[in-house]
Amino acid sequence: MVQASEPRAGTIRLERVYDASIEDVWALWTTKEGLEQWFAPEGMRFEVSVLDLRVGGTFDHVMTAVGAEQVAYMANLNRPSMARVSGRFVDIVPHRRLRIRFDIDFVPGVESYPYDMMVELHTEAGRVRMVLTADRHPDAEMTRGAIIGLTSQLQRFDLAIAARAAKEQRP
Repeated sequence: MVQASEPRAGTIRLERVYDASIEDVWALWTTKEGLEQWFAPEGMRFEVSVLDLRVGGTFDHVMTAVGAEQVAYMANLNRPSMARVSGRFVDIVPHRRLRIRFDIDFVPGVESYPYDMMVELHTEAGRVRMVLTADRHPDAEMTRGAIIGLTSQLQRFDLAIAARAAKEQRP
């Protein structure tokens, strides 16, 4: 179950608990193969172009609307269906915390601004609690879209974790 709440003004918080290893959860956040399985919401294609996992390292990707609903949504907002997004890792504590700062510079008519996303991982009784905190956008519609997108991304994360577990159980 996804829980969305507002721990402080300006942020979005989503939480999940997984019957998975901390290594598998971490790998989905820190590898090209892992991120490409889930990081885009449904109806979007996600391609990692640069992933340099170190503090100050680059995380660049391209997100493209490919589903009819997503293409129409972007067109309705007069936004391009494809966005090249640049980010950098600002905090890394292996298997515990990862913070990424994205440069939101792809919205027509909107001045560039930083957007932080942080995931914290906690092992509890053989399970992993994952807490995702993300900034709100200056624009209410973009924040609404971000909450919908993050929720969709986490649904895809669930599938990716389940696929890893099934693969590990095969003889």
